[in-house]
Amino acid sequence: MSRTKPKQSFPKRTSKLGRAISDLYTVDLFKGIELSELGVFFDDVESQTCPVGTVLFTPEDSCERLYILRQGRVDLYRLTTSGKRLVTRQILPVSVFGVMGLLGQSMQGNFAEAIEESSICMITREDVVALLKRRPDVVLRVLEIVGNRLRILEERLVEVVYSPVSVRLAHFLLTNVDSASGLLTNVTHSEIGDTIGAVRQTVTETLSLMRKRGLILTGPKQIRIIDRHGLQEIVQSSGMRLSPGSAK
Repeated sequence: MSRTKPKQSFPKRTSKLGRAISDLYTVDLFKGIELSELGVFFDDVESQTCPVGTVLFTPEDSCERLYILRQGRVDLYRLTTSGKRLVTRQILPVSVFGVMGLLGQSMQGNFAEAIEESSICMITREDVVALLKRRPDVVLRVLEIVGNRLRILEERLVEVVYSPVSVRLAHFLLTNVDSASGLLTNVTHSEIGDTIGAVRQTVTETLSLMRKRGLILTGPKQIRIIDRHGLQEIVQSSGMRLSPGSAK
């Protein structure tokens, strides 16, 4: 189903970061920096509560902010010419996004939208640059983040172009399931389709086939992996590589 282009919106409720600045210490980008030093640079940063549907930036924005998701879930996505939504990345808690904007790049066709009520810190480019000047080690981490994301995008491009839906879906399940419980929760078939480049009906049909093969169990907004090895065989038979974490 086609989707209209969303308008950018902003949360109305804001609160000073205060003691929550300790959350920044858990973000890989800032690890090794003392809390007192983070406080000097980011003391005036505000944490904002973003309701579901909040659009944080659109392709037209320069996006000269660094976003840190404290709680909730955010989708980065593009809209095709027909209005179909294609998720390029899903942001999970304690993750950084908007890095390309800090480097003076546009968002290159990406929208960012809260798909759960989310708590987000927004740091200005000026504050981040001040930190980078003082801590060159953080510059290396920024470059590493950019490099890793370009690699992931390239892998996803190859995946979408060459792999059948069953392979893409198996790979999605293996890389997004909770490693301890084997559960994937709070995700719809439409959302999975947006991520792997397939229509909802095809996702539903493929999940049904996987369930009949004894690979998974399904419920409302819930998928449990029963046979991880079987899903790995589907992925590996196509020549697609699995990340180390998904092969456990």
